[in-house]
Amino acid sequence: MKFELATHLSPEEVIQKAEDYYREKTGLQVQERGDNRLEYSGAIGVAKIEAYRDHGHTAVHVETDRGVGYDVTDVTLRFLYSIPHV
Repeated sequence: MKFELATHLSPEEVIQKAEDYYREKTGLQVQERGDNRLEYSGAIGVAKIEAYRDHGHTAVHVETDRGVGYDVTDVTLRFLYSIPHV
């Protein structure tokens, strides 16, 4: 599933919040880390997070490999709800 939101946080702040959230709330492990992007995977699925500046705010794009349910998608939606939206 794919999700997108806009925030006033910087891309670096979004990625730091993602690292903190996924470390504290999930058993997922970082599989890939790049400039303003992360990929996590584990028993509950895969999540890819990307943040970049766009028209005066930060666009956050997230993709998971599963549908809604108590899995990586549910955890990822909870993460997105924790970010202040524009």
